[in-house]
Amino acid sequence: MSGKRSALGAIGSQGMQALASFTIQVLVARTLGFDGLGAFAIAYGVMVLVAGLASGMVGDSLVVLERRTPAVRSALQQFALGIAVVAGVLSATLAGASGLLDASTAAMFGAGVAFFALEELMRRLLMAGMGFWRVMLIDFASFAVALLVIAFSALAGGLSLFVFLGAVAAGQLAAIGLGAVLLPREERFVVGFVRGGVGTVFRYGIWRAGQQFLRPALLTVVRLLVTVLASLAATGLLEAGRVFVAPATLAVSGLSSYLFVSFARDSSKLLAEKLRRADRAVTTLVGLTVVVGALLVALLPWGGALLFGTAPDLLAVIGWIAYTASIAAVTPYGALAAVGGKQAAVFGIRAADTVLAIGFVSAVLLAGGDVQWVPAALAAASILGGLGIRWLILVPLVKTG
Repeated sequence: MSGKRSALGAIGSQGMQALASFTIQVLVARTLGFDGLGAFAIAYGVMVLVAGLASGMVGDSLVVLERRTPAVRSALQQFALGIAVVAGVLSATLAGASGLLDASTAAMFGAGVAFFALEELMRRLLMAGMGFWRVMLIDFASFAVALLVIAFSALAGGLSLFVFLGAVAAGQLAAIGLGAVLLPREERFVVGFVRGGVGTVFRYGIWRAGQQFLRPALLTVVRLLVTVLASLAATGLLEAGRVFVAPATLAVSGLSSYLFVSFARDSSKLLAEKLRRADRAVTTLVGLTVVVGALLVALLPWGGALLFGTAPDLLAVIGWIAYTASIAAVTPYGALAAVGGKQAAVFGIRAADTVLAIGFVSAVLLAGGDVQWVPAALAAASILGGLGIRWLILVPLVKTG
């Protein structure tokens, strides 16, 4: 029963985070137009990308490794702060230098990147103790604070990209503070500088960081390709389709987070039994994606126009549903293989399907194809990665184990 509650909490926590992202992006589209949504999507995509890097290097490591050992704890702290600070400064500098954002907005963007990474690590620390309902609570706090910032700014005289990025940063900071209060007593401590743990964390975390980095990096590259080869408005329209499909994506992501922690905690079961469990999870997640996706397609004609002013393209929405289904077919197998010590092999396969996806998207755009085919191209490459992880990594492991 506790497992079911934890799984529901995982969906709820992911749902709250997705609801916040969904609502803010709808508000951006309605107030700043699709050009504004395109710019915000690129900036927000970088935040998610850096959070993925931190989640893999630090978040997955603290779940699998002995995080209460002083040397490991110190290394986790060093990597957490290092990633947040370096990524924040670098993101702000590049955004300002490239002309994508003005100086003040770029600085706010950098703060958002740093806080987003640290808040994700707070979420992972709560998840490590199966505290998924507490994760949902801090995500709600983040959402509420972000909405308050947006509302007060609107009343004070207007909304801008600076305000929306500032709202995200303020929400993440509030979530970090509440998370520190909600941490179990045994997790609520820091250690001084201790030698000996950096190599341990790096050897495990670097592959998970690479894997977590791949999907948001892919989406960021795709957004940039669409912006350069089509337009910023086209990026905004494509992003609107992805946001509309977010309810399907959140369930997949939430259950995937639960599965990784569950696989890591349950070392007593044989790999063959865990693989059967992963197969069942894939079937369930893909089926759930199809059902929710069908409902979203039915709601698209009026729901899309209500949310964005202009309904997202039907082909793009179907493509994003297919891409979500491909994530459902990949993530449980990747989580099981990583827990089993095959994180480097998983990264290799996922890197290959990411390069393939970029090739597919580039070919579509350079050939003059419709931008709305981009999500379908991503789905095709992603599903190949999921099949590769199962048949090239997990099945041989079961046979030799």
